[in-house]
Amino acid sequence: MSSASVLTKPFTLFAGSGNSDNYYRDIEIFAIHSETIMEENLASIVEAFEQYCNENAIVLNSAYKELLFEAVLIGSFWNHHGGYAYEASDALISVMKQLARLRKAEGNTGKIADTARGILGLNSMQREEHKGSFLKPGIEGLQKLTGWMEATGEFQREARVFNKWLPFFAETGEGFTFIAICSMRNSAMQIAEIGKKLLGKYTAEVSSFQSEIRKTHHLREDGISVNRSEAEYHIAMLGAYFINQEEKEKFLTTSRKVLLVPACMKMAGKHCKAENKVFGERCTGCRSNCQINHLSAIGKMYQFEVWILKHSSDLSVWQDTLQNTGIVGAACPATLLAGGYELKRLGIPAQCVVLDHCGCKHWTENPAPSSINVSELMVRMGIVEVNNNIFQQTKDLQVV
Repeated sequence: MSSASVLTKPFTLFAGSGNSDNYYRDIEIFAIHSETIMEENLASIVEAFEQYCNENAIVLNSAYKELLFEAVLIGSFWNHHGGYAYEASDALISVMKQLARLRKAEGNTGKIADTARGILGLNSMQREEHKGSFLKPGIEGLQKLTGWMEATGEFQREARVFNKWLPFFAETGEGFTFIAICSMRNSAMQIAEIGKKLLGKYTAEVSSFQSEIRKTHHLREDGISVNRSEAEYHIAMLGAYFINQEEKEKFLTTSRKVLLVPACMKMAGKHCKAENKVFGERCTGCRSNCQINHLSAIGKMYQFEVWILKHSSDLSVWQDTLQNTGIVGAACPATLLAGGYELKRLGIPAQCVVLDHCGCKHWTENPAPSSINVSELMVRMGIVEVNNNIFQQTKDLQVV
């Protein structure tokens, strides 16, 4: 396998076929099996958390199934990043947090701080033995993990979700917390095994890509964000699926529908003639073969807007925007879940569509336009009904 092929597509929903239709069948099957594991292992923990919130008048912004997924996500982060968090000194975390704050500064200050943050974070993950270091499940361990996540500047939105569990664990005590986090970790490992079997064909090059990261990204600010394991891709895909399930009804009731697409979908690249506006860029139709142009035409037909975002952090411009707005966000798995959590925090009903493949500068020196599954978009927008036959055909399938 050449270096070029490794760096081009660490994930692709085509997996050798001409489109990404099969992925949406497989993610449905994956979700069905994952729900079973979550219910069996984590239901009592989530129910206790819900009871704690009710008794303390804490308003939960997550439905029951979303809380189950949050519990699995805690386990997944613990499995994949707990060792790095354990090995990171308080001094390193403090410096990285300061750099993460400075990255938003204008000019060279922000750029230098962002690069330094990325280098420090990736260097802290270079020693493979650190990944296997043991971060003891418990309240202190969760604080250490979320502190490391915030310091990276890449997992702040997920850390915010995790932090809401800390008061609950503080009240239930160390014994309960230890057992709960162990259950979360075990559930995440079981789901990872199923994900490998069902979704592995879509992430076949992730491991090869990771081996190249330190050669190509060791002096770049995105070193941490692209250093995701195959299981992390799968868990993010699962999270996007659950967001779609839980937010769909709220989304459909909104009067204004918006599709947010990343700049990596531009056919013309830097020569694109999209116009800069307050909420991002608007397509002007400069290329007839550009999918953003096609999506804009579909949007005019079915009354939804299409905006181009250069970076997921640009989601903040949608805060305090017009009321009753629903957003469909298209992104790669590495950022899609975090974006969904951010829109939820902003009070904007969201739906997610996974990019068919990655193609921006974060993954390759030769960017190639990405795309999305238009049929899936039509389902997310509520223009086409979900195919209920899929559930009937897959609910009894076993993973072998």
